[in-house]
Amino acid sequence: MTMQKTLLIFVSALLFSLSSGVQATPHSGYVAQASYPSAPTNDCAWWNVVCQGAYTINYAAYLLDVAAVDQQNYDNRYNTAYPIVLVHGVSGFDQILGLVEYFQGIPAELRGGNAVVYTPNVTAWEDADVRGEQLLAYIQNTVLPETGASKVNLIGHSLGGPTARYVSGVRPDLVASVTTVNGANYGSGFADWGIDNLLGTPAEGPVLALLNLSGDILDALSGNVEYDQDALETVLFLSSDRANAFNDRFPAGKPTSYCGEGPSYDNGVHFFSWGSHGTVTNVLDVSDALLALTGALGYWNGEQHDGLLQVCSMHWGDVIRDDYTMNHLDATNMLFGLNNILETSPKTLFDNQASRLRGMSL
Repeated sequence: MTMQKTLLIFVSALLFSLSSGVQATPHSGYVAQASYPSAPTNDCAWWNVVCQGAYTINYAAYLLDVAAVDQQNYDNRYNTAYPIVLVHGVSGFDQILGLVEYFQGIPAELRGGNAVVYTPNVTAWEDADVRGEQLLAYIQNTVLPETGASKVNLIGHSLGGPTARYVSGVRPDLVASVTTVNGANYGSGFADWGIDNLLGTPAEGPVLALLNLSGDILDALSGNVEYDQDALETVLFLSSDRANAFNDRFPAGKPTSYCGEGPSYDNGVHFFSWGSHGTVTNVLDVSDALLALTGALGYWNGEQHDGLLQVCSMHWGDVIRDDYTMNHLDATNMLFGLNNILETSPKTLFDNQASRLRGMSL
């Protein structure tokens, strides 16, 4: 760890300790869960028709109040106290030409339940530290000022998981929860294969140049600032060794054993994860062929995988589930929602997590 990063983490921890006693502030549009009214009691004698009539009227009013509470709670079913920030992974984006979303249809789904959702764009090809600093700046300069909230709920896919964990590590006071979805928490078996079989060969230069170019193209098509791309640093970061080194620096939520679970609440932040396995899940999805190829090449050590990550790498904090039959891109409802029709919809998983966070007043 560099002296600069060490100093950053120390200063952040100091700021957190100074602010930990301050009451957290939800976003300006937060609507707390409404409580149900108490039912009226019928204390009338059977023969007292006046009293019975009044009770009937009161009970009818009670039923109307219950229906109003039901409607209010339903309308705000995904209205978490703190904004939800969806963090994309490698070679990711927010949306391209207003048509293709990285989290396809998920922001609109959550907003349908009155969630406040942000989908920032960070560098497509870089390590979690660089991407994490970009995400932190976005939270501080955009999300918190626009919403009035003091914290955010981060949900990161793939490398977006460690990216979100970086932010929670250096500024835990700004993060209510981190959820990693098919997260690269222990590295990628495919990255390990690439390091062994491509780096140091004549293919290294052209492959890395192509990956960097893809990041520039995605930034341009999505209308975002063109970040500097570093595909080599990304691949190295996704190796098992670099992932483990990152986990040593940012251990909050780390499972007590590989493929186990970690603390659900650590360093003032709630941690969750879910994951899946499979490669070819929908014959109409052209990306399945690519994931079938990467799945055939990667080092999985006998583990199930989603084409890019082994299932146990996806574990962090409270593991909700790790056995959905989805490939790596299905996890965010790409491409165009062409995923396993026999499996739970990815949208439902994000809906459920928003409901879970809301129920925890997060």
